[in-house]
Amino acid sequence: EAEAAAFVDEARDLLDDLAKIRKARGMAVRAEAQWNEIREARDAAAARAYIEKYRGVEGAGMWVNLAESLLQELDKETREAAQKMQEAREAWEKVKGTQSESVLTAYIAQWERKAEAREFVDEARVRLDALARVRIANKVAEELKRRGSRFLDCAECPQMVVIPAGSFLMGSPESEEGRDEDEGPQHRVTIPAPFAVGAYEVTFEEWDACVAEGGCGGYRPNDNGWGRGWRPVINVSWNDAQAYLRWLRGKTGNEYRLLSEAEWEYAARAGTTTRYSFGDEITESDANYGKNIGKTQPVGSYRANGFGLYDVHGNVWEWVQDYWNDSYRGAPNNGEAWETGDFPWRVLRGGSWFNNSRLLRSALRNRDQTGNRDFNNGFRVARTLTP
Repeated sequence: EAEAAAFVDEARDLLDDLAKIRKARGMAVRAEAQWNEIREARDAAAARAYIEKYRGVEGAGMWVNLAESLLQELDKETREAAQKMQEAREAWEKVKGTQSESVLTAYIAQWERKAEAREFVDEARVRLDALARVRIANKVAEELKRRGSRFLDCAECPQMVVIPAGSFLMGSPESEEGRDEDEGPQHRVTIPAPFAVGAYEVTFEEWDACVAEGGCGGYRPNDNGWGRGWRPVINVSWNDAQAYLRWLRGKTGNEYRLLSEAEWEYAARAGTTTRYSFGDEITESDANYGKNIGKTQPVGSYRANGFGLYDVHGNVWEWVQDYWNDSYRGAPNNGEAWETGDFPWRVLRGGSWFNNSRLLRSALRNRDQTGNRDFNNGFRVARTLTP
């Protein structure tokens, strides 16, 4: 009715006001709920987004104020954490290059309970462990040298020679006669600690001792009618070599393994930079190669290199630990094996009785699949020097 129009308009205004109040209360409730989540999370980005969303919203003012206070607190914590991280980084930079175990031990003791230094403390522990291993290896090497340059860990074990720590240029220069592309790029490799290497390639006699004691999977390789004894074991795969090493580790308690490719070339060169360990030329009086005899020869039939290792050129190819890669780009420079690459191909070094002289060069690389057995392939062992 006309006389009620004014009251209807007033009622509509009242309904609008009530709707606004309900909306404001709803926003306030949501603002409070979200504030509680942000307070628990203590996330600066979330706090900033919250303030942007609720600033000026009726009923949310108190929560926005609290969010602003939290954001100031978090910003302060971030600045303080950054300062602490910088202090931890600077402290680590001062000692990271040290060769002193005591300095690293003191650093770890000072910083290991501080979260901001966790990354640097972990790095310090790795560095300390590496220095300790070098110290122990040097100590063992000195003791072994005192006893004599060669040693045996058991009567059936390979005779070992201690190889000193050092560095060398791995690979061949582009000017080297007979060079393959996979021998580059040349790169400096550091062998950080002494290690031991078999003076000879593993022989049939040594392999057969493993089989006699229930090792090597019971596998008795064919000698091709050439004889066993002190001839290098042949027809053994990379996997077979690992079986022999497991037996040797179990028998002696020492860390026997294959050489890394870098260790092999370092040991084979014995400080030389020529094509072979005794010069740029090779003759049939230096090594068994080129089918001049037509079969393997007993190990040690030819002169040793400068480290006292025999047959690093010719007789049989020698398995090493590394996967095959077709260049040295990205190769380790610390003497460790390259454990990524072209599966299932592993590296062989040294050449064999069957090959021409080019394939006997110190830098020459070859490959075969891990399960392949061949009458040209054998191996030589290494041993990590630990007490």
